[in-house]
Amino acid sequence: MTPPDHPRAGIWLMPDNQVPGMLENFVSQLIPEGDPLKPIAEQTLNTIEVQNLNRYHAIHRPKALIHTWLAWQHMPGQPMGQSITSHVLHHNLPLANRFVAWMKKLFN
Repeated sequence: MTPPDHPRAGIWLMPDNQVPGMLENFVSQLIPEGDPLKPIAEQTLNTIEVQNLNRYHAIHRPKALIHTWLAWQHMPGQPMGQSITSHVLHHNLPLANRFVAWMKKLFN
């Protein structure tokens, strides 16, 4: 129990509090299921990696994937948070709902 005069804090390990990853792994899971551009974005990254043209480190592949996919939307370059707000990314998926429930439990 946190004393009333101390702020509450919690740690959620991205992407799902279970496996290693980063924010972009979490956000990539908010891409609508069956989206036709996601496999093309993945193949594009595969192609440049096979040709050693990628300038990102392998650990940053999730960043390259989500930002490539976002670049192909109606508002290219829209930040991830705004892409959730504008419903380009889906917020009502199990992972997002678990994160929201965790935040509510922590701060309510």
